[in-house]
Amino acid sequence: MRQRRIVPALAVATCALLLAVDAHAHATYNLSGYGSGLAGSTNGADGSPAAVPPATWTNGGVAEYAGGLPVHWYSGMHNATQVRIIQSGGAGTAPSGSLAQQVAAYNAANDPDLPTDRVLAVGGRSWSDPDNGNQGWGHGLDFGLIHYSPVGTILSGGPIKFTVTLTDDPTDSPAVRLAFALYKGWDTNPLSVRHQTFTTSPTPANDPLGSSGLTLVDFAVATSAGATLSRSYELDESTAGEYTLVIGALDGVAGQYEVVLTTTPYTGPEQCLADLATCEADLATSDADLTQCQGDLASATQDADGDGVVDANDACAATPDGALVDQVGCSRAQCCATADATTTTGKKVCQKLDWRNDEPVMKPGPKAGEVDCVIAKNGKGTADDACVPAP
Repeated sequence: MRQRRIVPALAVATCALLLAVDAHAHATYNLSGYGSGLAGSTNGADGSPAAVPPATWTNGGVAEYAGGLPVHWYSGMHNATQVRIIQSGGAGTAPSGSLAQQVAAYNAANDPDLPTDRVLAVGGRSWSDPDNGNQGWGHGLDFGLIHYSPVGTILSGGPIKFTVTLTDDPTDSPAVRLAFALYKGWDTNPLSVRHQTFTTSPTPANDPLGSSGLTLVDFAVATSAGATLSRSYELDESTAGEYTLVIGALDGVAGQYEVVLTTTPYTGPEQCLADLATCEADLATSDADLTQCQGDLASATQDADGDGVVDANDACAATPDGALVDQVGCSRAQCCATADATTTTGKKVCQKLDWRNDEPVMKPGPKAGEVDCVIAKNGKGTADDACVPAP
């Protein structure tokens, strides 16, 4: 199935409605990568990217992930109409399934002394840093896994779109200018490491930070601090339902973020409009190709002097109308005009000129002072090999 980006969704005031949806049962967070509070989340240990053990997941690990990039959260998507909120959330007010709730539940069951103020946060130079050639730093990024499973069943009722909405977490200050890159697939290289440059200019690259199996789908950068990013995509079965979301920040300001993943059927007028947009794009490309082809054809067949030899192959321009020409578009006069038969050198050239490549070598005429040539070898040949005076 062809991957297609859909018209960006508007972040209308839907947060209150989305927060009321209890759709977090299959979200899980990796506590191994988080320190206590914002500083720990941004600059703390990477944590283990693998499943339990040694990573510490709040709601079960991700055993099938084999990459080396540290995964901070996972969201399992299992039907055609689903909403998941990946969120820090303030203590006591966070929605069910949020990081705050899951950390509290995990700590209560395993170690009540563990800190509960874990957050989702990114470094302020993880997307762009003037001191790094306006490229990003991988150690400030967050990595999330999105998994549509079973993807064939989800798509059995028709095309599906999923929307990624990235917002600044309003519970912390200051506001953050966020960015994200969406990739098909999960990292499969156990040797990948985020402590290196993350390419963002002019665009993020496939397989960033030494990863394998990640193909860029799209990326988005907020226009200002605190601005919301929202993009919609058609679910692609060829990915086995696996996507990776890489989140960063700009302008040197670190902070927390929230992600809302929304899945809806992709039908009706929306499907028609998207198909139309794709068709129009294809037609625009076809029109451009046709214009180029027509131009190339016109250039290849142009014959300005009308002598039957196209300009690209014509060695003699402006041949007089009706004049016979040789295979390179030159009349007898044009051919011999290159040799000044009034000079010794010119006569030698004239001796070797064979206008239409159909006669033996020429020699000078017998009359004193004559600049014409006659045919050698007892006069065999035709009059087309008679040299003409130089102009």
